[in-house]
Amino acid sequence: MNKLSLLFESPPWLIGVGVILGLLYAAVLYYRTKVPWSKNTNYILAALRFLMVTQLTLLLFGPLIRQIKNTREAPSIVLALDNSRSIAEIEDSLSLEKLKTDIAALNQDLENAGYLTEIRTLENQQDELAFDANSSNLNELLRGIQNDFESRNLAGVVLFSDGLYNLGANPTFHPYNFNIQTVGLGDTTHRPDLNLNALLYNKIAYQGNKFPIIAELFSYNMSGRQVTVQLEQGGIVIDRKQVTVTDQNQFDQVEFLVEADESGMRRYRVLAVPVEGEYITTNNSKEAYVDVIDGKQKILLVAAAPHPDIKAIKNALESNQNYELVTYIEGVFPYVEDKYDAFILHQVPDRRRRYQQILQKIPDEEIPAFFIYGSQSDINAFNEINGNVRILPISFQRDQVFPMYNTGFGKFLFNQENIGALNEFTPVTVPFANYAVLAQAEILLFQRIGRVNTEKPLLLVQKSNNWSSAVLLGEGMWSWRIQEFAINQNYNAFDEMITKIIQFLSTREDKRRFKVYPVKNEYLNTETVVFETEVYNDIYEPTFGHKIDLQLTNDQNNTSRYSYVTSAQNSSYRIKRLENGIYTYRASATIDGKNETVTGTFTVRDLQIETTMLTADHNLLRNIAAQNNGNFYDKTQTAELKEMLLDEEKVFKIYSSESYLAIINMKWGFFILILFVSAEWFLRKYNGSY
Repeated sequence: MNKLSLLFESPPWLIGVGVILGLLYAAVLYYRTKVPWSKNTNYILAALRFLMVTQLTLLLFGPLIRQIKNTREAPSIVLALDNSRSIAEIEDSLSLEKLKTDIAALNQDLENAGYLTEIRTLENQQDELAFDANSSNLNELLRGIQNDFESRNLAGVVLFSDGLYNLGANPTFHPYNFNIQTVGLGDTTHRPDLNLNALLYNKIAYQGNKFPIIAELFSYNMSGRQVTVQLEQGGIVIDRKQVTVTDQNQFDQVEFLVEADESGMRRYRVLAVPVEGEYITTNNSKEAYVDVIDGKQKILLVAAAPHPDIKAIKNALESNQNYELVTYIEGVFPYVEDKYDAFILHQVPDRRRRYQQILQKIPDEEIPAFFIYGSQSDINAFNEINGNVRILPISFQRDQVFPMYNTGFGKFLFNQENIGALNEFTPVTVPFANYAVLAQAEILLFQRIGRVNTEKPLLLVQKSNNWSSAVLLGEGMWSWRIQEFAINQNYNAFDEMITKIIQFLSTREDKRRFKVYPVKNEYLNTETVVFETEVYNDIYEPTFGHKIDLQLTNDQNNTSRYSYVTSAQNSSYRIKRLENGIYTYRASATIDGKNETVTGTFTVRDLQIETTMLTADHNLLRNIAAQNNGNFYDKTQTAELKEMLLDEEKVFKIYSSESYLAIINMKWGFFILILFVSAEWFLRKYNGSY
């Protein structure tokens, strides 16, 4: 419904002035004038001139048309459906079809009654309803409705669910601004069931070691039964355990110790063998994916003499299972010949000029090194070899300095909480000197003398060409670890600093011209697998437009082939709906006439959380309805639900909008004015006058 009114920016009495001006103009022009037309024609011409002049005069006063437009919105009802796999596991196909028919009929009846309706699901399906969602986030479903209908006329929501959620917050903890009616699906009966709830294992194991896989098994209504739990690899049972169930509801942890005999990604399946009378068996198994690697990175720590710093470094590296530390101190720990990934040199090179054989390996084999300067260090040899800084001694005195984190450091990142701990560490002993920082080095820690912040370096790192190194210009770091534990009851900051330095040193820069890799090593089967592609020319500039052939082979020897072309706007390639398993990929392309190939592995695993718990929780639905002015209905009571919804009085929402439009800008006013002028001219011309 629209409402129009006329407004004037000038005083209202000016309307009369406009009318008077029109009358005067018409009277002067046509009163007692000898004309060749009739008196009636004269009256018509005078009227046209009066209307034209009046309209022009009124337009000069700037009138506005005020329009109020009212629109009426019908109430909306959203049918929110929990379409998760847990419902499909309990309900048979006939029950699911009846449920979908009932929802469609309810939706149609509400539309016929004048409601606006919408069907929402966990994944916001718009097509045929399918109970295949791999997770249940009821709070996200309801919050999404609340956000989308924030300014609309939402009469209420009908939630069809089994009351089970495995992602997001408990929906009873969040108030909603609409009424919610709930309909209980699924089965609340506690039937006999074996539920393999979770597997506990490390994702990385080292070849030649044994590693545990622990299965968490819940047994419901299985008292007096003997349950077999078995470990499988490649369809072959490699171990099995027996569990005796003595309680009505029992929890057991079943541990398997597995030999990591071959390197590479390994897939294991743990199965609780179904027993007679068990209602659901889809939750009896889970899979584990373990990456068996050739071995730990070996780090050689060389020291001029025993020192508390050595113990602190050893403890920090042992906190990370990727590193194995070997210590060499002449006369204390013998040297073990091996291939080492990095060196830690504590006060080496020393004044006695020992360890020359070790030091020579650094330039010869480009072995990364972490130099720690101390009272036994040879300053000249240290300056020549460390690659980060030159010490320019002022005297033989030594300073006590505190560490201060360099906020501009960019080689690698630190946890923000650990940065605060670094700045609170106790002082270490450094030479009283000036320092010349080499161009390729970057300072991680500055020296703070008392409360004075300086720009003198304390800890530096560098990576140039094929060699990287780090330098700590003081001794006494052992006190950092002890102090951190005394304050925080952990060693997080110290251990992160040591392990990240070693990681930085031992990571070699990848200079390949052709790279194809998945952005993650592990995906869920609900996710899209994304491959990134990088192609470089001889001076390591990115190039595009190359045809990439990609081949995927899973652990069942099924192969899929893909082909794509890179561009500056998009260097990614996406693959949807891969089945769970271990995949080997092989990418190839022709770069400057030469065939380049890249290989690797990644895993796709089943989310497996919808089958963990299958007993419906209708109490949750009752609480949601009670807290949001609604009622709970069983799935057999959809007729009562429909009757209640249709009996409620519909409340329409009226929206009003106001607009102002200047008449002088309206086209129809211009055409009316032209009509008056044209009509007067035509009549005068027709009757023989100008």
